[in-house]
Amino acid sequence: MSKPTPKNRSHPAHKGLHELRYWRPNQKWYHPFVCSSVVRLSQYLLGQKNTLTFHGRDRWDTLFANNQWNDNSGRGLLSFSNHVSLFDDPLLISNLGTTNINDVRWIAADHKNFFGSNVKGIIYSGGRCVPIIRGGGLNQPGFDFLIERLKNGEWVHIFPEGGRSRDQEHRIQKNFKIGIGKLMRETNPVVMPFYHYGMHDVLPIGKVLPNSGKKVDVYFGEPTTIDDQWWNELLKDEPSAITPHSSWKQASLWAEQTLLALESHYRPQAEKVREIATQAG
Repeated sequence: MSKPTPKNRSHPAHKGLHELRYWRPNQKWYHPFVCSSVVRLSQYLLGQKNTLTFHGRDRWDTLFANNQWNDNSGRGLLSFSNHVSLFDDPLLISNLGTTNINDVRWIAADHKNFFGSNVKGIIYSGGRCVPIIRGGGLNQPGFDFLIERLKNGEWVHIFPEGGRSRDQEHRIQKNFKIGIGKLMRETNPVVMPFYHYGMHDVLPIGKVLPNSGKKVDVYFGEPTTIDDQWWNELLKDEPSAITPHSSWKQASLWAEQTLLALESHYRPQAEKVREIATQAG
């Protein structure tokens, strides 16, 4: 028998799931304040207490200015990157937008770590985090909610590795989760990849408070509009009866190869280490 949902915390988006009882999908009066406060603090801690350098930032700014990704057809923006530290978001991602809550990304977040209590629910709901139940598959409220946001022409960010890299060389972990592929297939967004390096020094595993005086570099790829032509090219070698799951997998593989190419270009030593490890294995 499922546990009762606390009063005033139920919402149709929860679909009755007890794990999501502290999630507040609808914007509350205090959400703009919570959101802007977190963004400002993140911009200070990373942008001023550390050295943050963007490479190819003009691509992002051109895309982000006045929602250039949305061509009035409801096309959303899906950005994705590698994941190294506990607070890559919001520390890093906050430096890509403004303090206006309408310009802040939606992001998938582990329901246990970020929505395990009422206080966390208040904070992370205000920060536009969307709870994802690990092991719950792709047919769950959080994914449905992110799909709705993208179809509404909004910005969603995702870490397709599925968790922080534990690699000692801080390399991208292969075998991306197919969730990013589903988001791409269901919404045909504009996608923007970027690779960052240095967050492992700002917030090493095991630390809660960020260091200062460190250096972080962010490298932007090229934006790609996902449409029928893009899918036809991606799936041209697949049978005509390709299933949704296999198309999600192909799109996830494309995202993985795109991000790995950024890592290899800007940090070639990572690929060399990967090759040595493969040969040794």
